[in-house]
Amino acid sequence: MIRKILVVAALTLGATACGDQTRMGAAATFGDVPRISEAELSDAVTEWRDSYRANPLPAQQLTLADPESTPRSVLSRLIAMRVSEKAARDRGIVVTSAQVDGFIDKVAREGGRNLFDLFTISFGVPPSHSREFARMIVVEERLATGASSGAAANEQVHQALTQTAQKMDIKVNPRYGGGYADGLLRPVRTCLSLMENEEPCV
Repeated sequence: MIRKILVVAALTLGATACGDQTRMGAAATFGDVPRISEAELSDAVTEWRDSYRANPLPAQQLTLADPESTPRSVLSRLIAMRVSEKAARDRGIVVTSAQVDGFIDKVAREGGRNLFDLFTISFGVPPSHSREFARMIVVEERLATGASSGAAANEQVHQALTQTAQKMDIKVNPRYGGGYADGLLRPVRTCLSLMENEEPCV
């Protein structure tokens, strides 16, 4: 089976406090670069759900960021792909279309093109973003270059992506996430769920 680093699969970023707001109509913003709009997210969620209904997978084969929320899971992948692209640019990593095709072909050789489609669906990625997802994995493999073990590779990729994300001024609409910590999107927070040492809701 193809080695899946995919540390970034869990890399989803949110607002730093209950009171933070994204711009109106945005699911996520990235400083001055184009946002992910709620309309774009809604279309992606609909596309993923339609694909999943056409290709249902057992629950144990799904690797969703939040099994309880399709919008959160899909948004997490859309953000992760943005972070991966920025990490590649910052480090001078060039990924060609041929390399992306090579990864897709490698997956397909294990079970046909349909296997790649199922692979992307299992991670909450709508079909229209499948090549971006494949590209993200190729970038991760490049980020892992030189690591001495699988665990070291995971940590190396995680550190690179976390450092990149922290520079991107990412804010997520509070309906999808409750806070950013170590590259993870915490669950949506309510005032009743805050711990004593957390910032109060305003």
